[in-house]
Parts: sequence; structure tokens; C-alpha cells
Amino acid sequence: MSEPAVVFDHVWKRFSKGRRARTLAELVYRLPRRLLERADAGGLRDGEFWALKDVSFEVEKGEMLGIVGANGAGKSTVLKLLFRILRPERGQVTTRGRVGGLIELGAGFHPYLTGRENVFINGAILGMRMAEIRRKYDSIVEFAGIPEFMDMPVKDYSSGMFARLAFAVAAHAEPDVLLVDEVLAVGDTAFQLKCYDAMARKRKQGTTVLLVSHNMYALAAASRVMYLRSGDSRACGEPKATIAQYLDELERPHEQHPMEVEGGTSERITGVELLDAHGQPVRGLLPGEALHVRFHYALARPVESPIFAMTLLYNDTRYSLRQPTGQYLVHLNSGTAFSGRVFRGVGCVEVTAPAVHAPVGLYRAKSYLFERDGLSPLHVRDGVGELEILRPEWSDQQALVDLRQYWRVAEAVENTKGSVQP
Repeated sequence: MSEPAVVFDHVWKRFSKGRRARTLAELVYRLPRRLLERADAGGLRDGEFWALKDVSFEVEKGEMLGIVGANGAGKSTVLKLLFRILRPERGQVTTRGRVGGLIELGAGFHPYLTGRENVFINGAILGMRMAEIRRKYDSIVEFAGIPEFMDMPVKDYSSGMFARLAFAVAAHAEPDVLLVDEVLAVGDTAFQLKCYDAMARKRKQGTTVLLVSHNMYALAAASRVMYLRSGDSRACGEPKATIAQYLDELERPHEQHPMEVEGGTSERITGVELLDAHGQPVRGLLPGEALHVRFHYALARPVESPIFAMTLLYNDTRYSLRQPTGQYLVHLNSGTAFSGRVFRGVGCVEVTAPAVHAPVGLYRAKSYLFERDGLSPLHVRDGVGELEILRPEWSDQQALVDLRQYWRVAEAVENTKGSVQP
């Protein structure tokens, strides 16, 4: 039997919560204090934490391992260790063959160079020769689907365009091990499906794939799924069972999950108001009614091009519904609405969804604050509110989505076989 393409052998990785030294003077100033600090019984100094704790797994050639978990669980750390961006404190990380992929939007791209120039730079970083890049250039551009923007500086690209070009280059590098983080989520649905099809083809050709995602449909297609929680590997096995365990633990009472998922106290959303069409607090909506959301924020420093978002997680145990894609069923996102603007101090922003259509039941609200690209959250807060989608009076009580229906007896029509149907 051939050797595994990827081996994670009892890997530990730690990070510091404090700010890293950015100059030689800072490093020299901090060094004596650092040397005098004593580690605790777990091997951590003050301000440090374990991002991964004794994680082990193997992935065979042609297999696909999906990785799922909440923000901060250690998913991206696994990929960065495989990419050799990070080194483990303990344990061994082994990969066989060329490693490539997309683990951080814009990694390996120079913002002031054009898309065309960045194809050559990024391709070289991924191990492609110049002749190989020239030969595949047209195919890369066709896959990305942005030929008219290839001579534009990539700093002017949208996050979706960035993802298109970055994945196109990574896919054409023909890696033996393909690493893909959830940055594909910034692309449109059609492009995501195109990427998943490309990964499926790569697997048939013998490429090993590691995919970090919250898209349960994509993870269900994996050979196995690993569930990470707070740096621990909670489960690693058959996709359906592992995903079910993740969703079940995700839906447990809040006291088992911190309200503040990410972010400190300097840039935060201080409150979220859920209001009806008349601006009054609302706990329940009928299908098709408007929802007005007001985000209150407090920023200790200027934040450029902020992105405010809110998701509604289906949280009703009275029904057997599970999120069909592993994503939240209702999502509000400011996107580029505040692009180029700088927010500071205390204030609020508002958004109105003229008609909300979602399955009946209870939803838990979760708020997000991003800066610029919408990938690295400054602040995430769970449980900021609850909303119930109510049944209309005319509902037949049998479906989770009620549709108004108008039935009638149709006039006689001729079917395709020529006979007349009453």
C-alpha cells in the first residue's frame, strides 16, 4: 500500500494573544522578560494558548478530507501547517508531492500589479515554471471568467474576483495536495459549483484534497470529515455522522458556547435591534413581512470600509429541519455599501429586508463586524436576538414554508400525444 499523501502526527501549535514585536528594538526590549517568564504545566507562557492540541490524522492519495468547526477552532491553522507557513511546537507534519491551494484571499498576490502579472507571480510561488504558466494562461483566465479585468490592478478587484483568479491559478498548478480554505464563500454560487467540480476532477486524477468549509453539501462529498473544536479533534470519520455531531453540539444551549466568538473590546457591535416595518421591536414575523435591523457599534480606532452582517440560525427543536447547506438560512450583509468610507467612534447603521421568506420556527441571531474584505471578523457576537417566523392563519400546518395557492378547474387542453385532457 502506498504511503499517505498527508500525515499529521500528534501535532501541537500555540499562539500568543499579545501583539508581536514589529521592530528589532521591540524584540530586544521584550527578550529579557520573555526569557524570565515560566511556562505553566501545559507548556504555555502568559498570554499564550493552544490553537491545536495533539491532532493526528492521515489522508491517502486521491482522498478528500473535509474540516469543519466554529471560528477559532484551528481549521486554518491545520492548512497553514501543511503549507509550511507555520511550524508545529510538537509533533510531525508530512506532505508528499507539490502542495498548493487557496488558504487566504490575496496570499501571493501583489495589490498594485495587474491580474495578468499576478498569474505569473502566484504560479511561480506555487511551483509552476514560466513555460507552464504561459501554456496554461488562457485556460486560467477562462476558468476565472474575468478576461476583461486581467490588465487591472488586483487592488481594485472585488473579493469575488480575487477568489476566482486565485483558485484558477491554484487549480492549474496541478498540486499533489490541494488545500482550500472557506475563502470560496466570497464567490457566487455558480463559481463555487465550478470549483467543487474542479476539485472532484482533481481527485479522480489522484490529487489529495483538504477542504475547510461550512458548506455541508460540499463536506458531504468528502471521503471523511474532521470536526475541530477549540483545537481538539472531536471526531474524524464518515461525513454524515461527523457533520451531525457538529450541528448537534452547535445547537446546544449558549452557556456551552461563548457569546463573544471573536474580537476584543476595541471594535465591536454593542447591540442589535430587530424591528418591524413600523420601527417597533419584533419577536415574530409572518412570511413576506419586512424586517428592519439596526446595528449599534463602538470603534476605538478608525475602521475602513466596514462590513456589518447578521445571520439567523434555525434553532427550533420542534421540527426536524437541519440546515440543508450547513449555512444560516437568513443572511444580511452590507457588502460594499460602505466601501471607501471610514467609521469611528459610536454610531449605528440600519438595513431593511422588504420581505422575509424562511421556514417557520425560531431563529437565533448572530452579528458580525468585518473590515474591508469581509474575511477576517473584527467582532462576532452570538445570541444578539431571537426571531420567530410565524404560521399564517390560512396555513395547512403541514409544511415549513407556506405558499398562498389559488386553485381552479383548467379549460380543456391538448397534451403532447394529441389527446384532450379535461
